[in-house]
Amino acid sequence: MNISVPIENTMEFIEQTVISPLVSKCSIKVCYVGPDPNRNGTVITKEVAKEMGRQIPASPIVGFYNEDTEDFEQHNRDIEIKDGKFRLVDTTKAYGFVPTDAKVWF
Repeated sequence: MNISVPIENTMEFIEQTVISPLVSKCSIKVCYVGPDPNRNGTVITKEVAKEMGRQIPASPIVGFYNEDTEDFEQHNRDIEIKDGKFRLVDTTKAYGFVPTDAKVWF
């Protein structure tokens, strides 16, 4: 039986299989299900997690890797100032995808 417990890190790698030097297949824990808030203050109920689980297969895995902290962070943007104008630049990158036959559990 799997039990959802809060984690300190952004995500938890549960198992990982290297397919090639550039590709790995892995199982990861991406959220905490329960009545207590996650690190970002959100609460994900079992009902919400079930709906999220139905929608996650074939989804891209995206994020922002902070080289200074050596950790993944939220989806990030930078502010670029050029010729006196501000522009938001998305710094989020795609790292993979969730297979269509992914096992979703919590």
